[in-house]
Amino acid sequence: MSRSPRRPCSMPLQVLAALGWLALAARCLAAPPDIRIYTDNDPPYVVADQDNRLSGGLAADKVLRVLQRLGLPPDRISVMPWARAYQEAKSRPGVLIFPIAKTRERLGYLDFTFKILDSDVYFYKLKPRQDIQLHSLADARRYSVCVVLNDYRHEYLISEGFSRLEATSDSTNNVRKFLNGRCDLLPATQIGMESKLQALGASLQQVERGLRLDRLDSALYAAFNKDTPPEIIARFRKAAEEDR
Repeated sequence: MSRSPRRPCSMPLQVLAALGWLALAARCLAAPPDIRIYTDNDPPYVVADQDNRLSGGLAADKVLRVLQRLGLPPDRISVMPWARAYQEAKSRPGVLIFPIAKTRERLGYLDFTFKILDSDVYFYKLKPRQDIQLHSLADARRYSVCVVLNDYRHEYLISEGFSRLEATSDSTNNVRKFLNGRCDLLPATQIGMESKLQALGASLQQVERGLRLDRLDSALYAAFNKDTPPEIIARFRKAAEEDR
């Protein structure tokens, strides 16, 4: 019995091409997203070793759990000075920055993808400085304030008309300047202040907590550049919600 000749594939080339693109798209969606994650060494929220490698922290632990849920390695996180990390997040799609607080300016650049933790910020002064009495922001404007460059507290104080701001790029050095009398006040969370004092070999007894900055939204988030593909942002947000 003779076999009938094999019929050539009658599927149009356009359909074959479309199927090829669909297969490629499926592989791309399944692959880890091409994202970069930046933070700075800011104990107790982010703790890095002497080689600037992430080792933990209150905020870092949450982000690491999210990465684990997404099947992404922890080495996606790079530790660098805050001002540089913030500039990267503002200007490059696919960049996630943490921990970061919301401000009016930042909402123009960033999607605040998930909350990491809540916190309150207070003005601190050195305990011997009984000449400093704060009852309002108007009182505080008369004094010099140590801040971290481009930190949310820095931006907030600028928006509130503070002009005597002593900025530095490192949060621990910021507290060191304050302890050395280089400025009169320092805005910090209680846990942040306690951690920095411990790292510097200083005592909480050396400082006094004062006015709470009650109009400052001081919750800390992980935030993507706004031009990051929405499906990537959605995946991170969902993983964070599942971690609650």
